[in-house]
Amino acid sequence: MRLPAELSIFVVLALCSASVGQKTASTVLPLSPSIAIDLKKVGWKPALDESNRSFFKDFSTAKLEALDDRTKILFLTKDLVVVYHTKQEGKNWRTATRQLEAFFISAKDGSLLRTEHWPTVVRRSEDELRDSEARLIPLQDGRFLVMAHGMMMLYAFNLDLVKQLELKPFKATDLWAVQTVAGGKKIFLRHESQADLQVTYSWLASDTLRVLQEMPGYQDEDFDIQRNVTAGEDAVFGFSRSGIQMIAPGFLVKTICNHRLCNEDIGTFQVISSRYLAVSGKKGIGVVDIERGLAWSKTIGPEYDSPKYDPYMFQFGETVSDLSGTRLAVWVTSSPKGIFDGVKIKNSPTVLVYDVVGLVRRSVISIKEEYGQWDVALSPDGAKLAVFDGVRLKIYALD
Repeated sequence: MRLPAELSIFVVLALCSASVGQKTASTVLPLSPSIAIDLKKVGWKPALDESNRSFFKDFSTAKLEALDDRTKILFLTKDLVVVYHTKQEGKNWRTATRQLEAFFISAKDGSLLRTEHWPTVVRRSEDELRDSEARLIPLQDGRFLVMAHGMMMLYAFNLDLVKQLELKPFKATDLWAVQTVAGGKKIFLRHESQADLQVTYSWLASDTLRVLQEMPGYQDEDFDIQRNVTAGEDAVFGFSRSGIQMIAPGFLVKTICNHRLCNEDIGTFQVISSRYLAVSGKKGIGVVDIERGLAWSKTIGPEYDSPKYDPYMFQFGETVSDLSGTRLAVWVTSSPKGIFDGVKIKNSPTVLVYDVVGLVRRSVISIKEEYGQWDVALSPDGAKLAVFDGVRLKIYALD
């Protein structure tokens, strides 16, 4: 029987995508940045450290959920990158004023183009999929959202305010979260009311904020309605005992991947296109075809299953992808040193960049982080990678 061309490629690549742990690493030269910017020179300052004694003096779950001291980065266009964080004025976390501070930087020459501020309020969950307060969300054609103080503000790439939407209700028991879907053409908006334990999913047009589709949050005996979900173009995805499930309108539920990477070994996953999800777990990473299950994977070698190795020696971060859905990146650490996909992995993060189809590795970037912080982002077309290492922003040309 002759297989269709698309299916033939799928089968060949899947067979080639086996366990990739090796006892010896191949020679891999990490990329060097084309631009490196000391962020302190553009006005950025790291969050002030709070001693453990001070932090736990008035510790509560709410204080932990409100903690927002990390700097984040994202691309708006291939030539425009944003570095942002939340600035807190005042030591009392309950009464301190907060503002979102964003630095708009040229990815061509590293120059500061503009600095903007928005007042924000205390975050109600540390889970990014449940609470988007004080977050910037990239969209198609350089547009982006600012979520701050109960407002969802839509901006053009030149920072012109296109439209804003007041999030109602916005009480202490309400959580609002957004995700980019359909390559930035749509916005997924999740509203959670802790007062009556109700959740609503909405899909909006990213250029007008017009509601395109709406459905109540999914709930059954195995799925807590307050659990986060990852959004696709017209469905949501979540964890279950059987693996990753797709929940479509009308509560049509389907398990799309029950492989070990999607079940007992799973850590996080994200929707990267209308067809694929990226999975990051305890043993490696993978790409899931929504219709066919796990398509390609890279996992640690069987030698690391030996009792002499700590089962948690490797740590795989959450995958990030470009808006076009053609490339993904993931950071990996290993303590003690190990080998993953032919690359020596150390305690400091190593970023691996892959083509989505076939999980073909394209680039390796080493991060020497400071203050225990780092973040990575891909440009919308996947041609550039930005890395924040705790004090510097570095831009890498991937093509």
